[in-house]
Amino acid sequence: MNLTNAFNCAQNYLCMLFKNLSRLGLLLGLILFVSCSEDDSMEETNTGGEANATAVYITDSPIDETNVDAVFITVSEVKINGKTIEGFNKTTLEISSLTQGRTELLGELELEAGMTSDITLMLSETDASENGPGNYVVTSGGEKVEIGASSEINVNDQVEIIGDAQNEVVLDFDLRKSLKQDGESYSFVSESQLESSIRAVNSMNTGIVTGNVDNTSEANGDVVVAYAYKKGEFEESETSTNSEGVNFSNAVSSSAVSRSNGEFEIHFLEEGDYELHFASYSDENSDGKLEFSGMVEADTASSIDLSGFTVEANSEVNLQISFTGLLGL
Repeated sequence: MNLTNAFNCAQNYLCMLFKNLSRLGLLLGLILFVSCSEDDSMEETNTGGEANATAVYITDSPIDETNVDAVFITVSEVKINGKTIEGFNKTTLEISSLTQGRTELLGELELEAGMTSDITLMLSETDASENGPGNYVVTSGGEKVEIGASSEINVNDQVEIIGDAQNEVVLDFDLRKSLKQDGESYSFVSESQLESSIRAVNSMNTGIVTGNVDNTSEANGDVVVAYAYKKGEFEESETSTNSEGVNFSNAVSSSAVSRSNGEFEIHFLEEGDYELHFASYSDENSDGKLEFSGMVEADTASSIDLSGFTVEANSEVNLQISFTGLLGL
């Protein structure tokens, strides 16, 4: 082989070697790129899946029945996103006492940030001491009357769990919507009605409406109830009872107006726009049941419009109100 041929062979060999090394470099670069992408994806997934401490409470909106002294329920289990509160013991609660912002802690669990997928409340037929009944009404005469209860309640509401925060999920049982009376017996409303009656909110996203009425006697009734509605959702048909015997069934929450000082409080309202309506009730035939008398005309002493005002998270809307009589009279 002459010198020229040897040089050409060496040159060809170096070219092939360079091409192969280039291909190898590209292959290694691609492998590293895919590996890094997978690592980034795993890191993002892990970050999104961090657990957040979440306390679960229960509360109630007041029941408007004069012949009911107390209502007790027994909770045997609470689940959110399929997770059960660890160490939870069956608990019997006087749910009717948990009004005006009062709550009872059911327990704590860890939840991922985002919207909850399901909330389940299990009721027991026996109380915390394994005696029956587990769910009952105590009448004004001291009689204990069992409530025909659904054992499993799948709450319709979803709750936003906030990352890196001490979340508080509040379940508002709202006995006014949940309980019905037929003669001398009591039962919970239908399963679908019950599931939509119980509200679920994160207290971090809620505010309060408080107020004082300076002349409750102008309502011409035994009891006056303030109803909070999402703005634009109140209709005259709300004054009529639905198939379960419940009126004002689409109200977000409610509060009785104190006869002694005219005060009322509506807690755990998610931030947004609301309207407020007042209804008067009287026990016209002295049977212990309140009958709807009419809507109450009300004015405020401030610039706040009762037909549309905003509730912000972690804030309070205070209203100074005067009644001017029943509407239509």
